[in-house]
This record gives sequence, structure tokens and C-alpha cells, in this order.
Amino acid sequence: MTAATLSLAPTLPQAAYFLIGPGAWLVFAMGMLIAWHRMQRLRRSNHAIPTVPPPVTVLIPAKDEGEGVRECLDRVLKLDYPNLTILAIDDRSTDQTGAIMDELAAAHPDRLSAFHVPPGSLPAGWLGKCNALHTASREASGEWLLFVDSDVKVEPHSLTKVLSQAVAREYDAVSIMTRLECHNFWEALVLPLCAVSVGTIGVMSVTNNERRRNTAFANGQFFLIRRSAYKKVGGHAAVRDNITEDVALMRVLKAAGFRTRLYNGQNLASTRMHTTWRQMFNGWARIFSGVTERRPWRILAAMAFVAFSGLSAYVALAYGLIAAVRGDGRMWLTLAASHVALMTILLAIIYALSGNARRLALAFPVGAAILLAIYAYALRACYTGRIAWRGTHYVSGAPADAAPPATPSSRPGRRGTPVTRT
Repeated sequence: MTAATLSLAPTLPQAAYFLIGPGAWLVFAMGMLIAWHRMQRLRRSNHAIPTVPPPVTVLIPAKDEGEGVRECLDRVLKLDYPNLTILAIDDRSTDQTGAIMDELAAAHPDRLSAFHVPPGSLPAGWLGKCNALHTASREASGEWLLFVDSDVKVEPHSLTKVLSQAVAREYDAVSIMTRLECHNFWEALVLPLCAVSVGTIGVMSVTNNERRRNTAFANGQFFLIRRSAYKKVGGHAAVRDNITEDVALMRVLKAAGFRTRLYNGQNLASTRMHTTWRQMFNGWARIFSGVTERRPWRILAAMAFVAFSGLSAYVALAYGLIAAVRGDGRMWLTLAASHVALMTILLAIIYALSGNARRLALAFPVGAAILLAIYAYALRACYTGRIAWRGTHYVSGAPADAAPPATPSSRPGRRGTPVTRT
């Protein structure tokens, strides 16, 4: 064996670096490919809706959304599904949200009704969104329930596409991952990284594996459920104090034996999730801590991957360049360059799939630093149970200023808090 051949043989540190760096990204790439394939069936399907379309009730909760709720409701009113009613739920708003709902309900009395949950009426032990949806769902008459968040913009064919797939394949619950709307550089840089992180941490594609009963994920931005299945598991009452009630409800449904699916639906709906740094940190801390049920290990693993398998590439590249100048760093330089190239290509694909510029992958060191800070904020939420969400501060799932949960003998009845209807 020549000296040149020996110089090309990896040392133990180089072999370890390959496993932690390029090797880890190869495994991640394979996992992403499998997940993407599992969640693409909706895009490939071409089912027609039944001859007699089953009735669907769309429920849209909103709290202090102001004028923003108008576009959401306008979009839902333009859905092309032929058998549809809409329940707009004003969840204790103190701004014009309720008035806008009343205005649109008066303009579309055959399709849209507005419900008002008055301020100060949240039952002990309930989160506001869960209470609002539980309350309104009792008034729903549809065979199917579609839950849509008030910051979502649906496409006209979205419900037809999802429901036809659900009926044809005999699914009980189908949710979609919507397209992220990114209006500035920081949103475009960070949000796709957060989205792919929560998908990995939550193993969301396993939702479509019916053998894994205890693993499921859902996106409350667009969540279609068969009403009989929803009632069978207790609806939102079953997840009344869960900060990520959508994921929790899908897990309850799947564990009960119902058929659940999660699909990529970027062409069916879009959402601008967070507009400020405070919203970004609070929002993703809520999601990460909620999806992991406040168990920190997966978040810690994600932090280790970003730090050691991600950022180490640039350290190794710098070391390889310095060593190459000395004449003994060829292997280090080859490994590090391969690491950076593989990582950048995969990140560019992630950004492109999220509808953002591929070149954002070049700014990964900055995005990774912010992502690590968000992870740290989520860890804090895991340990303290403190979450800020839509203007309310929660401690272990309950509003910080809420009364103690009711005892079993005095817990509010299944019909929850009365609402007024217009």
C-alpha cells in the first residue's frame, strides 16, 4: 500500500465525522423522501364527489382577528362544494371580528351563520378554541365537519378534492399541510425550517400507516372529520386542555381505530402563520412542546442534529481548507465539501417545496441559529408549561388567570357554554 493510498484512508475522527455529518444527512434525506411519498396521494388522486354529495359543515373559530377574518370567510364562501353550510364562531373577541361575521351572515343567510361565545364565559379546564369548536359542533348538521382556522385562505376546489378522497377511500379524518405564506426574508428563511422540524419531530407521515395506532398528526388549519367519528371519541371535549388540540384529536381518532390521513395540500390552501418575532417564538414553542407532549427528548435530538450534523459542516470545511494549505487535509476537505453540498442541496429542495427561493439554503447558518433559539424557547415551555398564544398566557394548558378546574361532580356539562346565534 502506497503512502498516497494511506493518505486517502479515513482516520477514526474522519469516519466519526462522516457518520455525524454527511451520513446523518443521507439518512434524513431518505426519511424525507419516504415521508413525501406517503403524503402525496391526494395530489395524485382524481376521485369524483358522490352523486349525492354528503352535507358538510365548515367551522371557523376566530378570536380578535379583526378585518383579517373577512378574507377567510370570503374564500370559504367561494368553495365549489355543492352541499355546504358554514358556522363562523366569534370566540370572545373584543374587536370587530363578531361584527364582520354578523355582516357576512346577513349577506349569505342560506350558507353562513355566526355564533358568539361571550367574553368571560370560558369554562374552567378548557382552552378557548376547544370550547368554541365543541360548542359550535353541537349545532352542526353535516355528515362531515371541516375545521378551518381563521387565518387560512382556501382554494375553491379544496374541500371537493379532500372530501372526494376521503369518501372514495373510506377515511374518517383527513388533514392537509397548507402552503406557508412568507412575506419577508426572515419568514421565508425560518418558517420552512420550523415546518420540516415539526414534521420530523412529530413523525407526521406515519399518520398514514394504520399499523402505528399511537402515532398521528393533524393540521387544524384544514381538518376534515366524519361527524360520527368525531362524536364517538368525544370531539374537542376529549382534548379540551391540549395546546395542540388538532394533533391530539387526530391521535385520539387513530387510537380508537378510525382511518386517518395527512396529506400535502400546498395547492389547496395557504396560511401566514406568524407576522412578528414574538408570534414566531411563542407559536412554534407552543407547537413543538405540544406535539411532544412536553417531553423534551425529541426537541433535544433536533437541536443536536442542527448543531452537530448541520453547523459542523462549516467548521469542518474551514478546518479542511486550513489543513489543505498545510498539505495534509485532503480527506477532511473532501468530506466537508461533500457535507456542505449535500446539506445545501437538500435544504434548497425543502425551500423550493415550501414555495420559497432555493438560494435561502445558503443562509442556513443564520436560519439554524434562529431555529436553535426557537428550540430552546420550546424547551422552556416543556419544563415550565408556560405558553403565550393569541394574547392569552397558559400554564400547563390552562389560562394563567383561570379558576381551578372543576371537580368531576361540578364539571360543565357536555353542552358547554351557551352562545348567542345571529
